[in-house]
Amino acid sequence: MSEENDNSGQPVKRRGRPRQDIGAAAINEERPFVSSLARGLSILRAFRAEDKVLGTQALAERTGLHKTTVSRLLGTLTKLGYLRYMPEYGKYAVSNEVLTLGYAAIGRFGFGELVRSHMDQLAANGDCVVALSVRDGAEMMFVELVRRPTAVALNLNVGSRIPLAESAPGRAYLFALSGEDREAAFTLLKGVHGKAWEAQKKPALEAALERMAQTGYSESFGEWVPDHNAIGVVLHAPMTGDIYTLSVGGNARNLPEEKLKATHLPMLMRAAQEISALSGVNF
Repeated sequence: MSEENDNSGQPVKRRGRPRQDIGAAAINEERPFVSSLARGLSILRAFRAEDKVLGTQALAERTGLHKTTVSRLLGTLTKLGYLRYMPEYGKYAVSNEVLTLGYAAIGRFGFGELVRSHMDQLAANGDCVVALSVRDGAEMMFVELVRRPTAVALNLNVGSRIPLAESAPGRAYLFALSGEDREAAFTLLKGVHGKAWEAQKKPALEAALERMAQTGYSESFGEWVPDHNAIGVVLHAPMTGDIYTLSVGGNARNLPEEKLKATHLPMLMRAAQEISALSGVNF
């Protein structure tokens, strides 16, 4: 029990435990895992950029949750404002309330503004698409996108997802992981790709990561989508160290490997170095 003084100056015993630091408690690995919270977040993660609306059945299939559980979670997320019920479809859509979470992450310490200024410079350098990406399971998701009007972009937009193993952003992200985290990602990818993982995907990925160890940047020349080339680098957010990737890509006809390396790569590497000065992380 802790003590405090009464009006006479005498110590008085107060019941209860001393208040624990909330921040320390939040990262305590022994704290219980809140399954209901995890299930609710899985509902939000199930929505993709191309989804205008989703119904209970589709969300149950994507999350692996029972329809009754999905229905209950949808009600909660709708009341909180993260989803909107669309009566004309009988389905749900993500509301702009979700954007506040993403912009809060990107906007801290001017990180978003600094990255976007470099993205604008890179995009002005030719028929290309410049993307800032984060990982989402076995995929990478675009959170910022800048492109020239003439660039062929495979209908990619903010929120679009691309594969982790074959894309330049995905390979850059995997390169930045610790050994243990990378093994966990490989295990996930093995389940996604099945037999093709050991036979094709893993050897190609390991070779790509080895090349990045030598060059400092990732690459994917026609490996994700034929006739699409891209290169990428790793970025770390200030304070938290969260991993982002910055990439330049486009149609191979307008953006051949030689042009990417000669024209865009120096600017991409310089952008990474300047952003690293803000975050205090070496790339």
